Amino acid sequence: MIIDTSPVSYLKNAQLHGSLFQDGTDGGAVCSVNTEFFVDHNEPLQTLKRWEKRQDMAWPLGELVEGHEFLCIVPSK
Repeated sequence: MIIDTSPVSYLKNAQLHGSLFQDGTDGGAVCSVNTEFFVDHNEPLQTLKRWEKRQDMAWPLGELVEGHEFLCIVPSK
């Protein structure tokens, strides 16, 4: 799995979620991980809406489903 090497322990066994990883994903997620960490997403989602409006483009990682976190994968040395 792509996140097996994560130094963050709760991510190592988390389920990848979104259309990047599987067909027919519900909720509009593109690239996220199910951490089962339930928090209030109102503030970050409001910030994303303002960003999308300024950039005149959709957020590339898709929707943020309850209990999930966005997942961004970058190369490292």
